[in-house]
Amino acid sequence: MKKITILLAAFFGAAVISFGQTNYKMWEVTYIKPTTDNVDLLMENLAAHVKKFHTSGPHKVSVWSNLTGSHVADLAWVTGPFTFTDLDTPRADEKAHEDDWNKNIEPYVDVTASEYWKLDDKHSYVPENFKYSGKVIWSVYDLQPFEGYRFKELCSKIIEVYKAKNYTHTFELYWNQFESKDGRDAVIETNFTKWAFLDEDDQFVKDYEEVHGEGSYRLAIEEYRDIVIGVEDELSEMIPELSAE
Repeated sequence: MKKITILLAAFFGAAVISFGQTNYKMWEVTYIKPTTDNVDLLMENLAAHVKKFHTSGPHKVSVWSNLTGSHVADLAWVTGPFTFTDLDTPRADEKAHEDDWNKNIEPYVDVTASEYWKLDDKHSYVPENFKYSGKVIWSVYDLQPFEGYRFKELCSKIIEVYKAKNYTHTFELYWNQFESKDGRDAVIETNFTKWAFLDEDDQFVKDYEEVHGEGSYRLAIEEYRDIVIGVEDELSEMIPELSAE
């Protein structure tokens, strides 16, 4: 069965399961929806839970408020980075952790989805000395079957532009480690420092053609249309008081 899964992963051209690797970075993203009118109590309980159980190591957590997309008004509970191997090491405080969650969190929320996203650092860009400010766009892509390798190639060309033009925001590619009926195959994470970034003139088309030649952007768009079924943007902001430092 393991060999069959690896073969399927190769066909799809995406990193589905990271067999034989322990040097990667992966995050679990769990979407939770408040179900109580006493939101203040829930926020207090979440903050206390994170402070007690999720401040470091593979269980470190940041909590995000989703402002757009299908999970708007949900909280994104982001755990990591870790590897699947890390999950084999029992938490010393597992019972206390579960008891606290079951008593102080679970009665007030619904878990709407949980996903495992592995960073593809070979197809990512982070400016030198970039400081993460807790403002992000997660662009979630539904890809045509077997076209993951073409998506990577397109990302490589985009990164060439970012490097040549010294872009000040990030371009980080992640792959969903399990199949999703919602078509959530890949995520491009754009971190930026100020909201004014969203008001800046978009120079990317001009920059792309300066790097790759006249007419290259049109060809890239044609390639994109062959590869991508759909995309959804999740504009999110980290909630500092609920997140580990």
